[in-house]
Amino acid sequence: MMKEKKMLNLEENNIYFYYNKNKLIENFNKFSKLGNIYYPLKTNSNEILIKTLQPLINKENNGFLISSINHFEKLKKLEVDPLHMCFINVLAEYETVKYLYNSGVRFFSFDNLDSIINFLKYADLSKVKLAIRISTMQLIKNKFTHLGADFKETLEILTFLQNSKCKDYGISFYIQNNLKKENNILEKLLKYIQENYDNLGISFVSIGGLEKSEKIKGEVINDLKNKLKINQVILEVGKNLVEDTIEMETRVIRDKMVNGKQIVIIKNGIYSGFFDILLYNKKFSIYLKSKYDGEIKVEYEKTEENDFEFYMCGGSSDSGDKIGKMYINPKYKDELKKDAKFIVKNVGAYFEEFFMPYSSDLKKVFIEV
Repeated sequence: MMKEKKMLNLEENNIYFYYNKNKLIENFNKFSKLGNIYYPLKTNSNEILIKTLQPLINKENNGFLISSINHFEKLKKLEVDPLHMCFINVLAEYETVKYLYNSGVRFFSFDNLDSIINFLKYADLSKVKLAIRISTMQLIKNKFTHLGADFKETLEILTFLQNSKCKDYGISFYIQNNLKKENNILEKLLKYIQENYDNLGISFVSIGGLEKSEKIKGEVINDLKNKLKINQVILEVGKNLVEDTIEMETRVIRDKMVNGKQIVIIKNGIYSGFFDILLYNKKFSIYLKSKYDGEIKVEYEKTEENDFEFYMCGGSSDSGDKIGKMYINPKYKDELKKDAKFIVKNVGAYFEEFFMPYSSDLKKVFIEV
């Protein structure tokens, strides 16, 4: 059996990721003009990305956002100073928070007073930085979120901290997906904070779920700092920092016709990166790597030019592993065969984190471009 294993062609399980390091640095520098950057490892915890960000984060008052002990251990292995980490999981158990504090982390997020009182059993408030996460339902009441403190709780916590030894505390919030289509949502939330949490001693505001840097008005950030007289605005940037820095190449492992329908099955699927199809009905940018004409965009809607219909499925052998119904120019239909290759654009955010144990045979190969 051992001899047979050694003879296996492991390259057949390769999934190739093309990483643009310079693009990541460019994105980082654009956001840096607006505030301090804290990168959430839950977006993509690949060591290659972390090593690119490490010197950038060490330059200024930037950091990494961690959600678990596993994240902490990964950064510790790469010799990231715990003082450049912020623990953002407001639902974490008592022992987890205590472990991270005892390991040198000094920046934490909370959304209720009881957690802070428990924190006081071992922590020195004069030596920590605390972010109080508020619920966006304070302002947008019909958009549900289970995270964050309501108005009364927030006032209670901030008043408690104002009368404590803690001198570095602030407010954090996250613009979740169900708020993205609200007009000027960032401006509305910042105005709400200005109107309701002034004169309570906060020294910073931390913002998550941001749009691309070019859509954020610098004057809005500066206005917030001036009106609240705060020292710092933290930008919790994940998706729009790394999403467009990585493309993936996968290949067709089988093609067939079923009841007159063309089906192509690619190497990976829902269990190996494409899980956001189920979570958010995401439409990934997919291109056929044509032998003759380069990258040809695959469409999700039928058009006059792209009217050849085919179905793309994942290679997990699960009947629910479906990428979707696709359309392409009929001149390329004969290329939809075994060993054809597809490029999936903008997979730097979350995609790699969604490689599940079910697909652990697949080998992720990173190539810097």
